[in-house]
Amino acid sequence: MNDKANKAVPVKTARTRKTNVFTSVVWIVPLIALAAGGWLAVKHIRNTGPKITLLMDSAEGIEVNNTVIKVLSVDVGRVTKIKLREDRKGVEVTAQLNADAKEMMRSDTQFWVVKPRIDQSGVTGLGTLLSGSYIAFTPGTGEAVKDVFEVQDIPPIAAIGQSGVRLKLVGKNDKILGVGSPVLYENFMVGQIESARFEPSDQTVHYTIFIQSPNDKLIRSDSRFWLDSGLSVETSGSGIQLNSPPLPALLSGAISFDSNPKADSRQVENEAQFTLYGSRSEVVNLPDERSLYYTAFFKQSVRGLAVGAPVEYKGINVGVVSDVPYFERNASLKLFSDGMVPVRIRIEPSRLEINAETQSKAHWEQQFQTALNRGLSAVIASNNLLTGSKMIELTDHAGASPKLKPYGVYGGHTVIATQNGGLDDLQAQLGDLLAKFNKLPLEQTVAGLNGSLAELKNTLKSADTTLRSVNTLVSRPQTQNIPNELNQTLKELRQTLQGVSPQSPVYRDVQNTLNSLDKTLQDVQPLVNTLKEKPNALIFNSRIQDPIPKGSR
Repeated sequence: MNDKANKAVPVKTARTRKTNVFTSVVWIVPLIALAAGGWLAVKHIRNTGPKITLLMDSAEGIEVNNTVIKVLSVDVGRVTKIKLREDRKGVEVTAQLNADAKEMMRSDTQFWVVKPRIDQSGVTGLGTLLSGSYIAFTPGTGEAVKDVFEVQDIPPIAAIGQSGVRLKLVGKNDKILGVGSPVLYENFMVGQIESARFEPSDQTVHYTIFIQSPNDKLIRSDSRFWLDSGLSVETSGSGIQLNSPPLPALLSGAISFDSNPKADSRQVENEAQFTLYGSRSEVVNLPDERSLYYTAFFKQSVRGLAVGAPVEYKGINVGVVSDVPYFERNASLKLFSDGMVPVRIRIEPSRLEINAETQSKAHWEQQFQTALNRGLSAVIASNNLLTGSKMIELTDHAGASPKLKPYGVYGGHTVIATQNGGLDDLQAQLGDLLAKFNKLPLEQTVAGLNGSLAELKNTLKSADTTLRSVNTLVSRPQTQNIPNELNQTLKELRQTLQGVSPQSPVYRDVQNTLNSLDKTLQDVQPLVNTLKEKPNALIFNSRIQDPIPKGSR
């Protein structure tokens, strides 16, 4: 048994053989795939930018995997998720951006939705009618990185890389302009409104405007801004003036400003704040440190006299009406017993310094007080008959009888004497004239005239009857033959006297008689000729020419 155990076991000789090349290649494929996958993963990581969150009021027009993110019309991302916000005040949109946009996500980056829009700037976004809405943004330049942004419904005013100045305007206005409305300087568009909101706490309107470079150099520390609300109609003593701004301002309104670079004015910094006035007339009538205030009392109606109405002296605008009416505290309670309406006016010395050097306020106070002592007074006059607007005219006519108040100061201002004048005074005088005319005994006068006319009519009838009788007498043959018969009688008488001696008394008497008769006939001959030409000459004066009828007016 042991012999069997110790018996040697035959040992097989090992043989070597070559490995198949195909078998080794199979192991290389996974390695290559792993390397390619790693390369693709690295490339994906390198090409994938940050995820950002966009907060919007509504997801209208936004679709997952379809709505793209663009900058300068280049796709840099895509919307990947849309959900409601936790506060239920809008939607939260998640977008995946490319790596190219990573450095653009800063604290001042602005996003907005591009879609078809019609506004004062024209028609935009028509290309999205076929491709659909998309989200655009302007790259930020701030240092802080940000990944949550508010998306606006309209594009920002300042374009990428555009320089200029951004200002804040605050005013108490009765209307608010929309975002994108133009900012004008002398009817030239130099900027736009970026934001507009109403503050209920103090009832003010707040605007943010952007003035593009190089127009930002027009903004000075003393610049004044006002609303230019489309078409403007101004009425004054010279007539009606129609002011029309450019078409964009006519459609939506605009903000205008002026600039007067004085020696002490300077350029402003970004985010500077200015006051926004309601109109240009309000800006023109702004008081300055030299303005002089006075009070005038009027017994007549102040209808048509408004704040801002001109105050003129000899046709020169020297100020404006500041307050109508201008009552002290509780003074209006005596209106019916007093019957006087106080008006405060403001005199602007700058309007009197025509081609002259600037004078101090004290100088003009003395000049005006001297004029008041000389009899300068105020009169309400008509400014425009068509609109019924009134103005105040300062006059110093000699012989005027101004009505002064019993006190010389009212509301802290010197009281100016006043007079009745203008159209209201003319109406009062016309009313007095009509009252006197009504008191005249018109009925008795008319009755007497009617009686006189009746008597004149009867007289004319009698004269007409007499004239017809004279015409009949003159037209008879016997009357017309009287001169011939007289000549025949004289001829026969001469023949009879031929036998009488010229020295006899009878001859002399007959001769004298004949001479007298001949003279009488000579005197009668013109009358007979006149009666032949004008039978009515015995009644009417022939030397007066007949009146020539006048044509109707």
